[in-house]
Amino acid sequence: MQFQRITSVNDPALTFIKKLYEDAFPPHERRDWASLLQLVPDAKEMHLDLVHTADENIGLITWWEIDGCYFIEHFAVDSSLRGQNYGARVLDHYKEQLPGTIILEVEHPEDSFSIRRIAFYERLGYHILSLPYRQPAYGNPKASFPFLLMSNRMLSDQEASPLAEKIKNKVYLTPAR
Repeated sequence: MQFQRITSVNDPALTFIKKLYEDAFPPHERRDWASLLQLVPDAKEMHLDLVHTADENIGLITWWEIDGCYFIEHFAVDSSLRGQNYGARVLDHYKEQLPGTIILEVEHPEDSFSIRRIAFYERLGYHILSLPYRQPAYGNPKASFPFLLMSNRMLSDQEASPLAEKIKNKVYLTPAR
């Protein structure tokens, strides 16, 4: 498995990435495509990586470096390849490569899909944080959605709160409180 950093808006891999991005995430959980493309060359903290083998594209991951913390904004494996352990291998790779706290968001466990997703992250060593959290809506600073934060290490609310605020400010561009 290989990881290719996308640094140009002309990268041919973006055709696969766009389709997967739009198929895997509902509109309220993703940026519009033009906004994402603008971040590729401009945002030094944001990384968009294609996951692939020599034969096929597997998935995508967008992640941010924020003050010694790493935030996985989007992660998806092509639906035709799910169940083949690619997701676990990708996240294990990033756990090895990123020295520090990794945080990601998940939906509350309200249906079988979200319950399975949380269990998947827990099997990989992630923990649900107790800090109440709402994901700001992309493009609408007045809207937000209830989510949970998970991390590769246990964090107290005191530790998690400033990280959550930094994520909201950098990733979602919400003003500091």
